[in-house]
Amino acid sequence: MSQPARIFLDDGEGTTLSRFSETPVHGPVESNPAGNVESSIHPVGTKLTLFPYGPSTGGLVESVYFDILTYGEKIENVSYDHTFKNRSIRVTGLTPREGLLRLERLNGVHSASYSTLFCDAAERAAGLDIPEEVKLARVAMMELERISSHLFVASRLTGGASQNIAHMNILLIRENLLRIIAARFGHRYFFGTNKPGGLARSVDLDGIDSDIEKISEEYGEILNTLLDSRIFIDRLDRTAIIAGEESAGPAMRACGISVDGRQFHPYYKDLSFRCVTWGGGDSLSRFIVRSHEIAESARLIRQVTSKVLRIRESSEDFPPVNDSQAGGFMETPSGDASIILRFKENRISRFSLASPSQYNMRAFSRSMKGNTFADFLFGFESLGIWISEMGDIA
Repeated sequence: MSQPARIFLDDGEGTTLSRFSETPVHGPVESNPAGNVESSIHPVGTKLTLFPYGPSTGGLVESVYFDILTYGEKIENVSYDHTFKNRSIRVTGLTPREGLLRLERLNGVHSASYSTLFCDAAERAAGLDIPEEVKLARVAMMELERISSHLFVASRLTGGASQNIAHMNILLIRENLLRIIAARFGHRYFFGTNKPGGLARSVDLDGIDSDIEKISEEYGEILNTLLDSRIFIDRLDRTAIIAGEESAGPAMRACGISVDGRQFHPYYKDLSFRCVTWGGGDSLSRFIVRSHEIAESARLIRQVTSKVLRIRESSEDFPPVNDSQAGGFMETPSGDASIILRFKENRISRFSLASPSQYNMRAFSRSMKGNTFADFLFGFESLGIWISEMGDIA
């Protein structure tokens, strides 16, 4: 099964960006479908109840509103309103450095990915080729972030399934990881580490590969225990099945689609990793893909440290960017995100962003038909959706 090529981002003024592309193009294209899934009608004679769920009940991390159409325990349809809580970020009119400050806080737990995405596009718009060691440092940041994000999803799923020992141990492993990140990069979520043109602070990677290998092994032991637990498996198996063509990241790869944005990005051109896939398309498959990607990220970090250990803060000033634009993509822990940046007189004149959560939220809404209300949390959390990525960003 392969992911079909399509336009991933349309800035509304005729500039589009194909998925996994770095080159914006002009011309008429068919934009991605937007909005929620339409309500379906159950056979006549069955009583349907519209059940409002939200704005943030049931243990969800972020505020969002759901309408659940249900008859008894079975869910007939789920629609959502991600604008229930206003999330507006304005980057137009800002300098590259000011724009980065806002975008890296778009989704704090994926700050490394989004800050790297922004910097990469801004640097190409400026015609700037950054040193290879900076690219490798950014890879290390994003792979550490990927491990942290996947551990967080695993903690949400184990907590929801009342696997309390596994849940607390995964949280402990993640906390240890975040402390390693803070010691090496100056902030546990990489705030202030990137800057247009390079790194805003020096980074020491010496010995971090051993630390991360230990974390990977500790999680592997927990994973083996969970996969032997019928209680845990039964909560995820055949829950919230999706079609991979309408998803992103681990959710897409859990449908057997062997596509990962890192395969196409020049930052990873000299690094090797296995694109983890599974075939079920359900919550269990997504959990397995994320779990195996933790080990692959640890292997990538080991490759980075074999090439570079210490990266100095970038001292050169970022050059002014005038009448230029660039597009790009980056594989975040939840999937590939795309961006189009336009600059005029060293200010961002237009900004467009497509996030993986936009795809995965629509996939979640479709996946819940026929599931029970008890399946809701496992479907949502296994997709790694972040409402913060779906706000009004321009």
